[in-house]
Amino acid sequence: MRSLLLRSGLLVLAVGVTCLSLFAEADPKSKPTTTVEAGAADVGIDFNRDIRPILSNNCFFCHGPDEKHREADLRLDTKAGAFASAIVPGKLNESALIERIISTDDDIKMPPADSGKSLKPEEIELIKRWVQSGAAWQEHWAYVKPERAKLPKVKQADWPRNAIDYFVLSRLEKEGLKPSPEADRRTLVRRLYLDLLGLPPTAEEVDAFVNSKDPQAYEKLIDRLLETPEYAERMTLKWLDLARYADTNGYSIDGGRHMWLWRDWVIDAFHKNKPYNEFITEQIAGDLLPNATPWQQVATGFNRNHMITHEGGTIPEENLVNYTVDRVKTTSEVFLGLTMGCAQCHNHKYDPITMKDFYQFYAYFNRLDDRGLDGNSGINAGPKLAVKTQLSFAAEELKSLDQELAQVEQALAHPDETQLAAWVAQTKQELEQRGKDLKLHELSVVKVSDPNTRSAFEVSDEGHVLALAASGRSPSISLKVGADVDQLDGLRIVFYPNEKLPEGGIGHGKKESFPGGFILTSFAASGTAIPSDQLDLYAMLNVSKITASRSHPDYPAADCLDPRDHNGWSPAPENKQQQHLTVTFDQPYDTKDSKYITVMLVWGGGQFGGREALMAGDYQVFGMTGTDDGTIIPEAIQQILATDATDRDEKQTAALKAYYSGIAPELENLRYQRENLKERRKMLTDSFETMVMNTAKKPRETFILNRGQYDQPTEKVSMGVPGFLPGAAQQESEDRLALAKWLTSRENPLVTRVAVNRFWEMLFGQGIVSTSADFGSQGDPPTHPRLLDWLAVELYESGWNVKHIMKQILMSATYRQSSAGTPELWKEDPQNRLLARGARFRLQAEAIRDATLKVSGLLVERVGGASVNPYQPEGLWREVSHYGSSPATAQVFVQDHGEKLYRRSMYTYWKRTVPPPNMQTFDAPNREVCLVSRARTNTPLQSLVLLNDVQFVEASRKFAERIMLEGGTSPEERITFAFREALGRPPAEWELETTLAAYQRELKNYQAAPAAARSLLSQGESTSDASLNPAEVAAWTTVGSMLFNTYEFMTRG
Repeated sequence: MRSLLLRSGLLVLAVGVTCLSLFAEADPKSKPTTTVEAGAADVGIDFNRDIRPILSNNCFFCHGPDEKHREADLRLDTKAGAFASAIVPGKLNESALIERIISTDDDIKMPPADSGKSLKPEEIELIKRWVQSGAAWQEHWAYVKPERAKLPKVKQADWPRNAIDYFVLSRLEKEGLKPSPEADRRTLVRRLYLDLLGLPPTAEEVDAFVNSKDPQAYEKLIDRLLETPEYAERMTLKWLDLARYADTNGYSIDGGRHMWLWRDWVIDAFHKNKPYNEFITEQIAGDLLPNATPWQQVATGFNRNHMITHEGGTIPEENLVNYTVDRVKTTSEVFLGLTMGCAQCHNHKYDPITMKDFYQFYAYFNRLDDRGLDGNSGINAGPKLAVKTQLSFAAEELKSLDQELAQVEQALAHPDETQLAAWVAQTKQELEQRGKDLKLHELSVVKVSDPNTRSAFEVSDEGHVLALAASGRSPSISLKVGADVDQLDGLRIVFYPNEKLPEGGIGHGKKESFPGGFILTSFAASGTAIPSDQLDLYAMLNVSKITASRSHPDYPAADCLDPRDHNGWSPAPENKQQQHLTVTFDQPYDTKDSKYITVMLVWGGGQFGGREALMAGDYQVFGMTGTDDGTIIPEAIQQILATDATDRDEKQTAALKAYYSGIAPELENLRYQRENLKERRKMLTDSFETMVMNTAKKPRETFILNRGQYDQPTEKVSMGVPGFLPGAAQQESEDRLALAKWLTSRENPLVTRVAVNRFWEMLFGQGIVSTSADFGSQGDPPTHPRLLDWLAVELYESGWNVKHIMKQILMSATYRQSSAGTPELWKEDPQNRLLARGARFRLQAEAIRDATLKVSGLLVERVGGASVNPYQPEGLWREVSHYGSSPATAQVFVQDHGEKLYRRSMYTYWKRTVPPPNMQTFDAPNREVCLVSRARTNTPLQSLVLLNDVQFVEASRKFAERIMLEGGTSPEERITFAFREALGRPPAEWELETTLAAYQRELKNYQAAPAAARSLLSQGESTSDASLNPAEVAAWTTVGSMLFNTYEFMTRG
């Protein structure tokens, strides 16, 4: 067969009369070693396959589309230019091209000696053969409208299952190869689940398919999987990379945003199998459709996912240019497979895209009503829209949510009486043993004021300071000490949950930062003989000790005493329980003659310019005598505990139960579940803001920018598409809707090709065109061009039916092949570009985590909604936070709890400057810009994540419980169960023996070290089954971790 190294081994000359080729050549080893399928008339050399890549890589820079930098007035990217002076078809001696490449004179030879390029003898011979044979020229394959090719004839006629196979087999037969056998049924069912759902099948699902006698079992399985919400999530995950979706704005501050409604729209579109042309149209111009619905407007968030900044010192006009350039780059790469961004500063060096083309395309996205500085403190940048999610699953889920919530509320309202009684007895004893001299005294509120704003404070009858309107960043509270109190040793501020505050919490923090919480950045107090609404700097009450009922790790209580430290104190995330802060003065404060105290509190965040206020909303200041007991129990509950059980009335008993249910460790997961369910219900019923596209009343004009500089406009241009592509002159109007219609027209040669190539890549690990982001001259040509065109036409003629295309590929014999291959195949085609075997590749980051969660039984399969914060190492966000301690959204990581720890990975909060570390290790992107294809690396860090990350250790622990509870009684039975659940197959004899030996060794170790077993089983927040032997669970945890770390588990094969 023809050597597969031919394509990548061709170094190319730059031809010219006087010029040198000055550009740097890309390393040919970085591209796949492929040749391309020849057409029916091919007799050996194909211009698009063999010659054009040479010219593009080495000549177009000086002799290509960019007329401003073209040397010697020689153009080699067009037939007319090349044949004008460099090439005479069929005549080697008259072709300057040949003269230059064979010359031994360095002054004449091309490529020039100082270009760093040289041609091998076989490469020169190829050029000569092409010229000698007539120099047959072809237009670039991607710019010609695809036509449905006839099915080629094949010798092995019993192998093809559908049209796809004829094209693949025809190529194999030309290369002298045979396809691989069909994979076994266990492999096929696992392959389908991983490819379509991004999740492995259960052992029961594997068995059902393997044992089915239905001849249509394979097709029925595909049909069923395509209708699942998991399929829609799998397809959406790919689209998130393409659309550069993230939950933060990027740049230095990298504050938060809310775009999850757009993600919901994408999930819904894939689930409903929205025709791909409508999928494109609504994302490009959903707001311009006749009678556009709010949901169609949400779709336009596709081009609002770019980075945004409000940082001081940046130039608004320059930022607007950057935003619009990003929309051009993303739209052109995602839908057209073109690198239009290369024409921002000059004409494209390799493709016929001019600067005018770029800025005409730019004009489509330069007309919205956005601002150059926007997106401060978690508030979405305009234009934006408040809308409810319209996920198909919402109504059905609401019913189940209400049932779940009722069950959880019932469980919390009736805690275990034995555990409650034990807690009461223990707590009473502890209270009696400490703080015996502690007394709290109510202080009368004289006045509350804020010198920095017109504040709306109220004082309740109980003495609570109420700031329910989130106004006043630094209130001063004037307090009067009672006549019966002669001395105070300190103060205690008690913060109360209030249903009128966000999340029913103790403060004004929004969900995205400190939900229902606050940050107290500064505390100070002074004592005077007369009431004052300002601190008396000559009568300050210095603090020697400060404690809190609860503190966030990054916001300890002591931080609010140092004005130089901008952190402050916060009890987050425990913001829905009563909390208190206790300060002890360095010496007692004599109140016999000075009955007044002024307390000044400075809250984090801010109330001006739309910034979020992180202030408390309901609190009371008490005087303290005696020693701080450090207790977290509210005074009211202490009084109930001090009352004999037989003397408590119903109200006191109910209050005691409610408090216990709110703090009991054994009920913690139930509490988290209650809050998560309430929040989830709110997501499905309430309206939330999301960023969208619109058209300004006075749209900005667009100019060609000299060298791409925002402040150097030159020629004014109107909207338009690249002039070299079909249909460019046939647009009916000038707006984004016209652009969408052009993109989805039958005449467009790129959109369907790019789409089906991406679907192919998802299922085979690489596209028919391996350079998925570049279908231009610098991209690799398709390995099977007629197959690519057949699929492109099929997408269009099927009504843009994505599920139909996916099923066509999945039903093919090509897809069903075993990935094992033969030594001959691995030698001749190591990258499997000829498709003589099934694809094998490592799962991407999210699929590895999701598969682990599913096998462990932890995975929560709710669909859609806001992003969540599962485990991650402490302090990562702090390392990149702007202003260090700024409470602006996404500056401080607040871990979620309960089911939010176990959502699918696509819902993990995506901070651009610090993406989720356990997924970034497996090549997940930062999503600062559009990414068409992820890299696949193999590093030791990946093994360290799987072995040590708390998410994976916890999953191994829960898998161990499943093994023990569901896997039978003997170790052999349990090992078999573990293999079948994790890998979809029973273990081989040697695997069984090896795993059994490992289990027995670990069991012995943990029996000898019970503390180590307890430590291992403490990883993660999910509850442990107390009925199981800890040493056994720890040993099976190790077995589970071993299986999660196997190549087979994390590989789709």
